[in-house]
Amino acid sequence: MKVLKLPFTHKLNIRTSSRAPYLLELPYSEKILNHLNTIHGSASYALAEISSGYFLNTRFADIADQTIPILRESRVKYKIAGQSSLYSKVQLKDMSEEDVLIQLKFKRKILITLLVKLYNEDQKLVLSAEFDWFITLPR
Repeated sequence: MKVLKLPFTHKLNIRTSSRAPYLLELPYSEKILNHLNTIHGSASYALAEISSGYFLNTRFADIADQTIPILRESRVKYKIAGQSSLYSKVQLKDMSEEDVLIQLKFKRKILITLLVKLYNEDQKLVLSAEFDWFITLPR
């Protein structure tokens, strides 16, 4: 499933980033503010999690529709309050894209960790997270 087409993603207005080198962005809006008038923690988390799914969809586009990815665990650290639009970056932790493809081909399953970082408009780190995905490739 393509994460940018999900109703929840649309509700938050998460979209591909207009700013290089970022992956996705969460535009600043009064609709996502908390009681301190900063971006609600759950909106930041949603951008991070959706970014990790989008990374899987785009980096492994040739097999994405054949796999079943399940988020197993996440670890999040909020660094500073979000007071502007947020932008995401994602990378694999401790393995390459080739490693992922080889293991899926031979074992039909893999547990991978994605590192996600969110930045504000001033390029300051707002959130860092790790998402552990269990992915299977049915026969």
